[in-house]
This record gives sequence, structure tokens and C-alpha cells, in this order.
Amino acid sequence: MAKKVIKVFHSGDCTPCQEVTDRIKNGRFASDLGDGTVVDLIDITTEEGFNQIESEKLEVVPSAKYEGKFCKIHIDPDMDAVMLTCNEEEKEETPQPPAEPAPANP
Repeated sequence: MAKKVIKVFHSGDCTPCQEVTDRIKNGRFASDLGDGTVVDLIDITTEEGFNQIESEKLEVVPSAKYEGKFCKIHIDPDMDAVMLTCNEEEKEETPQPPAEPAPANP
């Protein structure tokens, strides 16, 4: 079975990003996509990451995408884990954790 890859875009200068990425790096995340889900952390301050900002239509970080659609990012304080919700039946504008604008240039 192919792995389901969620891209999480972040910046080292962004406090909410650090809270998200620290948990993900320590394996403290869950997704509604089920088993076999992996997270690809993309630092937008790198050349490769910066080039994806426009193509992925990112306006804030942290942001998460799965198969071209935005996912909701939520930190569950009881579990001390990042929850990624990508399969909402009714896609509505859902609030993200406090985010910082993506930089104009890296």
C-alpha cells in the first residue's frame, strides 16, 4: 500500500511552526488518513521550500497539504500531539493555529 504523505510547510522563525515541527519530529502526530501516513516537513526558507510557496498557494505557515488540499492543523494539549485533519466531508474555512505570513524572500 502506498504511503499517504502530508506536506507540512514551516519556517524556523515562526513560533507556531516550531511547536508543530518539534512534535512531528518526535513522532507526536496523528492523522485522519489512517495507517501508513507520513509527514514531509518542508522548510520554506530553503530554496526548494521557497519555490513551493507559490505553486502550493501558501499564504501562512504552518500549513499542511495532502493531495493538493489544505489540512487542518491542531495541537491536542492532552496528548501533546499534532492532529492533522485532511478528510473533512464538508470543507469549511477552519481556523489554523496562530500563523505568521510566509516571507517574501528567503
